[in-house]
Amino acid sequence: MAKKKGDAGAGQSWAARVIGFTGGGRWLIYLSMALSALSSVCSFLPFVAVYLVVADVIAVYPDFSALDAARMAGFGWMAVAGVAGNIGLYLVALLCAHAAAFDAEYNLKLQIAEHLARMPLGRLEALGTGRVGKVMDESVGAIEGFLAHSLPDMAAAFAAPVAIVVLLFVFDWRFGLAAVACVVAAFGVEAAGFSNKAITDKMQRHLVNQELMTNATVEYVRGMPVVKAFGQTAESFGRLSAAVRAYTDLALDVALFWQSLMPAFTAIINNAYLFVLPVGIALGAGLSGADFRAFALDFIFYLLFVPSIAGALNKMMYISEDSMIISSQLARIDEVLGVPALPEPGPGAALAPERFDVELDHVSFSYEAGGGEGAPLALDDVSLAVPEGTTCAIVGPSGAGKSTIASLVARFWDVSAGAVRVGGVDVRDMDPDALMGCVSLVFQDVHLFRTSMLENIRMARPGATREEVVEAARAAQADAFIRALPQGYDTVFGSEGVHLSGGEAQRVSIARAILADRPVVVLDEATAFSDPENEHLIQQAFERLMAGKTVIMIAHRLSTVVGADQIAVVDGGRVVERGRHGELLAADGAYARMWARYTQALSWGIGSESPNGREMA
Repeated sequence: MAKKKGDAGAGQSWAARVIGFTGGGRWLIYLSMALSALSSVCSFLPFVAVYLVVADVIAVYPDFSALDAARMAGFGWMAVAGVAGNIGLYLVALLCAHAAAFDAEYNLKLQIAEHLARMPLGRLEALGTGRVGKVMDESVGAIEGFLAHSLPDMAAAFAAPVAIVVLLFVFDWRFGLAAVACVVAAFGVEAAGFSNKAITDKMQRHLVNQELMTNATVEYVRGMPVVKAFGQTAESFGRLSAAVRAYTDLALDVALFWQSLMPAFTAIINNAYLFVLPVGIALGAGLSGADFRAFALDFIFYLLFVPSIAGALNKMMYISEDSMIISSQLARIDEVLGVPALPEPGPGAALAPERFDVELDHVSFSYEAGGGEGAPLALDDVSLAVPEGTTCAIVGPSGAGKSTIASLVARFWDVSAGAVRVGGVDVRDMDPDALMGCVSLVFQDVHLFRTSMLENIRMARPGATREEVVEAARAAQADAFIRALPQGYDTVFGSEGVHLSGGEAQRVSIARAILADRPVVVLDEATAFSDPENEHLIQQAFERLMAGKTVIMIAHRLSTVVGADQIAVVDGGRVVERGRHGELLAADGAYARMWARYTQALSWGIGSESPNGREMA
């Protein structure tokens, strides 16, 4: 069962959560961090080797013939070993980190995808496809990048200061204090920047505005036919223009913040020698002989070593930036994972139906979260029984609640009150996969994936053979137009301008349902956008699909429901009439009035008279 919003990752630091995404591969992350830390320590061996070389040179000056060649070569090999260890250990660390990061990316995307599949559809629509897309790509990608690169660098960044501090104070504590003063000054500047709550709030809002702008852009592009038809522009599309303005206003502030903070930080640490130089001048004044030689050795070492502080602290600076970014990305992921999924029965508690009648028992439902008192009801105390193997047609005006009934049977939402049952079993007590194994859905809006037509149909039953797919397409009256495509069933939908009409796409959807061969079929306005020829073909496909099934048919064309075993008229979220076509006409109620208007509309045509007696043009 999904965690409630706000509970995701509760009690865990952001670093622990990110590492937790690796699952069983977290040992690779820990190994990577250890190797990276050792790599960082190895990077300082050349400085020690240089110090020892200079010490030997100063000790024999000016008689360089007294130098021990083997000893000097040993120092050289020490430096080479340090460089090789630094590079080699870091490469192995990255390999380990990348292996764990790729697993984490896979696991996290799968976790999000599974959660989306169990989320109420309305909640998913509220999030927006653009926002979900950014979370799946950008936020999950940031987690992968952090694990693959930033965590090993973080280990190195924290190991380096320890090694630096040890080396700074080993040779001369006074020079060490001067170098530490440089570090304190640099981090003081950084802390002042990151403690500015106004700036951090702006950075958080900046990320939110990115998501809003993406959502608005996706909506604008998808609605381009309407935009063009009415001569609109991006500026006139209020939601998009407002999102772009909000993003632009904050983007400038965030950019100026980084442009002022980073140069100040780097200017201090890149000139660390300026902190050491005055100390060296003060300490070296008045020294001579052996004392001056000892001082010169330390002074030269610090002048050579102190610039390395810049590399270590720059890494820490970027790690601080990464930590802020990754915290924001985790918050965006939690906004998705925190949306409550539909509750599922516990292990061993799920029930399975033995028959396949459908019943709505005093069902009330509100689309508002919680559906508390006062919330507008899409369905109000609806009771409806559809015996196994029969067809129930649901008709009524737009907004009456017809599609809501279809959504509740498929459990895209949970009822606010009452129960929906399949075979006497409450759908809330069934495993979601088992419920979907009982119900086939054909909606008016058909989504085809960018894959072959064969795989688009086979999606209903992945194990189906090619022959079974073709047979389903033939039964759905789709075989002819699929074979006419450039590569027939192997044609990739959307490639090289390959698209289908609404009626053709609808028949592909029916082919899926026929291939799935489930005992309960829900048809939601499946012929709404079909022309007469396609509607005739779709009706033929429906005959094959509906044979022997329990069918709930949402329809606006009353001619398609005449032969239904029962017709339920829904208005204002209530079932106002129920019966067969002839019975409802005889009752002279809501259905009879709908039928009269429908047949009257069919009789209208060029040269015919309109209801007010005027000739229609």
